[in-house]
Amino acid sequence: MRRNILETSFFTTFCTIMLSLAAALMASAPAHAGKAWHEAHYDEKDDIRVFTRKVKGSDMMTFRAITHVKSTLTAPIALLEDAERAHKWVFSCKAMALIEQVSNTSALYYMVTDMPWPVSNRDSISETSVSQDPDSYVVRVDISARNDVFPENDDHVRIRTMTGYWQMTPQDDGVIEIVYEAHADPGGGLPSWLVNSFLVDAPLETLRGFRDLIGEEQYQTASRQYIKNL
Repeated sequence: MRRNILETSFFTTFCTIMLSLAAALMASAPAHAGKAWHEAHYDEKDDIRVFTRKVKGSDMMTFRAITHVKSTLTAPIALLEDAERAHKWVFSCKAMALIEQVSNTSALYYMVTDMPWPVSNRDSISETSVSQDPDSYVVRVDISARNDVFPENDDHVRIRTMTGYWQMTPQDDGVIEIVYEAHADPGGGLPSWLVNSFLVDAPLETLRGFRDLIGEEQYQTASRQYIKNL
């Protein structure tokens, strides 16, 4: 109860400061929201584009971020599977751990997301599934929330709604296109306009961290039986 009071008080005050930003966000959404993507940010230096759009039936917007890196197709999978280092590059990730390696291509992960005081930290349980198209060599990692693994605790607010994917598409000269798309509801009664205001920072900072680490030898030399490189 004390946590809810603090969060309510915080956002009541914060609302007046962020009102103009909320209005700008709503104005920037396309009239045919849910169909077209709006380019919200382009980082020319790091070659990262972030797009947003509304989702039918949800107040929370979704994002899609795109970048290009010179890499093997296996390296991104090896990095995504390295749960112990997730806090070094995933936006606001406080900790991440592997719960269960269900199969070679499927796993369950637990993650704690750091939130600014006095908002409670979030936690989530996600299932990942890796696949590769045998003709195009495109690799995809689908991510979805799992709410049947173990119950919530009083220390965190559970993120119960989350879907997303990573997609790696080979191009010329050893370059791969990286697409990172996700939609989530962080729960706990956070106002949608506030969540949407951070919708660009999350993928932007995540892909910056991804780019910083993907070139490391441990990832570039990694191999997976279920991934074929060109």
